[in-house]
Amino acid sequence: MNNLNFTDKSQNQCRRCGTCCQKNSPALHLADLELIKSGKIGRNHLITYRKGEWVNDNVAGTFIRLEQDLIKLVEKSDTSCSFYQNKDQSCGIYDSRLEECKIQQCYDPEPFKKFYTKDRLTRSDIYPENSAFYELIKYHEKECPLDNLKYCDPHSKKTLPESIKHDFRESIRFEYHYRYTLFQRTGLQSTEMNFLLGRPLEMILKQMQVTI
Repeated sequence: MNNLNFTDKSQNQCRRCGTCCQKNSPALHLADLELIKSGKIGRNHLITYRKGEWVNDNVAGTFIRLEQDLIKLVEKSDTSCSFYQNKDQSCGIYDSRLEECKIQQCYDPEPFKKFYTKDRLTRSDIYPENSAFYELIKYHEKECPLDNLKYCDPHSKKTLPESIKHDFRESIRFEYHYRYTLFQRTGLQSTEMNFLLGRPLEMILKQMQVTI
């Protein structure tokens, strides 16, 4: 892979070296909605981080709690974007790449900093109100909210109250049965559910190293 010279002030366009593609995957914005509707990006390639989750804002350099959905392309186990082709250091959907990918410029991060929190795509932008999938999402949000994640601040090492641990265990039990029933009735795979319903609470807590 080519090594970028970050001190080279003459660079004014992307060299397609793949560095940003290997660090993490992009988030989706309203401008990307047509890529989903047209099928150029399948729902199995998407993952939802729900309102209330703690995520690492690598632009701000700190953990934040989401105030709305954050829909991203799925990442590989090494955190690189799922569409990044290691063999030839290319993008599998370059001609249909996301808005963040178009704006990302390692040699000039300012345009991305101004854009990355604007007009983020949510599941309600994709599924119209009162549609079958919208109702599934709505019921899941009602029965398995993430309000209690406020007690899991990554900046704090406080022990969780037993009542909160109990609520987490109940939510995990509900979610397991809900997802299993949904699979039985619709055939939806876990990858698609991780977009439709967001990541399982059990996975979220495990990633945060929260013991219940």
